[in-house]
Amino acid sequence: MRYPVNAPGFASHPVELETAGMFSGARLLQGGEPAPNGSRRGTFSLRQDDGRAVIARFRPSPFVIDPVPALEIDGRRIEVVRSFRWYELTWIALPVVLVFVGGVLGAIVGFVAAAINAQIMRTGQPLAARYLLTAGVTAFAVAAYGVIAILFLGLVGR
Repeated sequence: MRYPVNAPGFASHPVELETAGMFSGARLLQGGEPAPNGSRRGTFSLRQDDGRAVIARFRPSPFVIDPVPALEIDGRRIEVVRSFRWYELTWIALPVVLVFVGGVLGAIVGFVAAAINAQIMRTGQPLAARYLLTAGVTAFAVAAYGVIAILFLGLVGR
């Protein structure tokens, strides 16, 4: 998914952030093309309207499961999307409760479901649809954990 970056100095060469895919990391685009790499690892070189080159880099999101990384351009932090509210974060992370029930297996299933929930909450779907979809993912995670746990216990003979 692409998000426009509202940073001063990029009116004629707009910047967009493309979130990570299944097998690729997040990317910065300028004018629809991938931004060239900067001089240091993990940086990008962006050209401002006045012709000056500035360095951009991704910063870790405060919440690990947020699919949209924080962005820093020329030393200034740019808010690409608003942070999740506390109640959204609680709802998204609800499957992580499986860690208390199922140990490592519950943690794996719970964190995968929480990451899917975060991606759903960042879509342009209507609010009710996002909450229904994430509720379905959470319910599916609980059911999947149950099935995997039963199969695992059957394999080890308990």
